[in-house]
Amino acid sequence: MKILHIAETLKGGLETYLRMVSGFQQNSPVITQAKFVLPGPVEWLSSQDTHVVPTARSPLALASYAAEVRKIIRTERPSVLHLHSSIAGGVVRAMALLGQVPQETKIVYCSHGWAFDQIGPSYKKSIYRWAEWLLSYWTDAIICISDHELRIAEKFGIKRCRCIPNGITPAALGHEQAAAPIDVSSRQRQILFVGRLDRQKGIDLLLDSYARVRPRFKLTIVGGAVRNDLSLAHSDEIEFKGWLEKDELDAAYRSCDAVIVPSRWEGFGFVAVEAMARSKPVFASAVGGLVDIVEDTKNGRLFPLDRLDEMLREIDQIPNEDLVRMGQNGRKIFEEKYTADRMNSAIVDLYKESVL
Repeated sequence: MKILHIAETLKGGLETYLRMVSGFQQNSPVITQAKFVLPGPVEWLSSQDTHVVPTARSPLALASYAAEVRKIIRTERPSVLHLHSSIAGGVVRAMALLGQVPQETKIVYCSHGWAFDQIGPSYKKSIYRWAEWLLSYWTDAIICISDHELRIAEKFGIKRCRCIPNGITPAALGHEQAAAPIDVSSRQRQILFVGRLDRQKGIDLLLDSYARVRPRFKLTIVGGAVRNDLSLAHSDEIEFKGWLEKDELDAAYRSCDAVIVPSRWEGFGFVAVEAMARSKPVFASAVGGLVDIVEDTKNGRLFPLDRLDEMLREIDQIPNEDLVRMGQNGRKIFEEKYTADRMNSAIVDLYKESVL
């Protein structure tokens, strides 16, 4: 089986996803070739396995992108096209509609978060929803990255969907240290935020709430602006670390007592799973895929965004033993549901079903 992955962007958790998928598929006995069409070179793929096709969102640029991708498909003749995110999914499935994809090539699509499930103008969401519904008829299988995504796909009549939750690799997270809680009895509580500093991730809401409540815990922010859609006020009481390398990020996770995820919307919620893999409880907004990952009071807490102030006060007051208990429960849930091996095996099984 020859697989060609196509991704028009590498923002957010998509690069993490593709990195894990590439490592598994390039060593799979049932996959003879796994290549990638990406907007730029990456250090985790060799040049011979990567087709670099720069992208932009203008109509002319998308037409040029489609032409380049069509040439690559004709050259590679893959058994399966695995499309990632709505732009690549829209462009290539539109090509299939126009007869520009070989009929023997199967199409697997993953939106990595439905565009119509995000906050935005209702007319745009309606357009995205109808486009996804129409293009599903030119798709052999659609991967939903959470039960939430599957539920809303079924609600709007999008066919051929299967839930394969995102996963991460325990070995990459310091497995031998993952379940070891740290002593929090003699120091200030440490709470961690990890993610882009943009509207989707709710960082503005978190900083505003922190300024109002003035909790006793220390808040550490890991990440940086990508979209520049917010103006954020910095404070001497909050530590901004910017983007961290892998080992530094792992140390930040391991040294915190809990992770907070105040997103406005999430198709999945990689940060929550990364925290659970390190035995950390998750305090998350009750939106999107987060409601499937965080089991309230078991491995963390879910809260409406309009009650964020209350949640910060609860984080201050919750006993240390409850934090440790929820963190340990989170590790168990992670091992049961969210490992990369489970995700990758399910993806390859889906390929085999589609090709047969």
